[in-house]
Amino acid sequence: MIPLLLVFAAACAVTDLRCRRIPNWLTVTGALAGFSLHAWRAGLEGLAFAGAGCGAAFGIYLLLFLLRGMGAGDVKMMAAMGALIGWSNWLLLFALSAVIGGLVAVLTVLARGRLRQTLQNLRRLPQQKLGQPGSLALPHAPVVAVAALFTAIAMRGQ
Repeated sequence: MIPLLLVFAAACAVTDLRCRRIPNWLTVTGALAGFSLHAWRAGLEGLAFAGAGCGAAFGIYLLLFLLRGMGAGDVKMMAAMGALIGWSNWLLLFALSAVIGGLVAVLTVLARGRLRQTLQNLRRLPQQKLGQPGSLALPHAPVVAVAALFTAIAMRGQ
């Protein structure tokens, strides 16, 4: 399962960097691989395992999408990853993605000389909306791919 997770994460990262989108054929393939592999290994229990991971990831990322913090491709990518690794491993992936994404965001703000503007935006946060024109946008899949690598290391003993 770990090699499949890493290949899927890398493919999503490359397409997100190149095109700023994650195609449906890739996310559907990842989800089907997760459901199929778990069903083959453990039958209905495997389907439930993949379904719980997919559902947890989809639900959390759907909320982020509705807040305009993520794109639809990110939602589908994370749902597929949930199907591949299950909900508890996906929660680790999610936490690592948040930490790594936060670090990348801070470094990007500093590198682009936008610290003052960002701090002003934080003071006005209730009036701010995610995804406003002129805001800094970062592709999410490369961050998730790095988090997937660390998650895979943590999963080695499973």
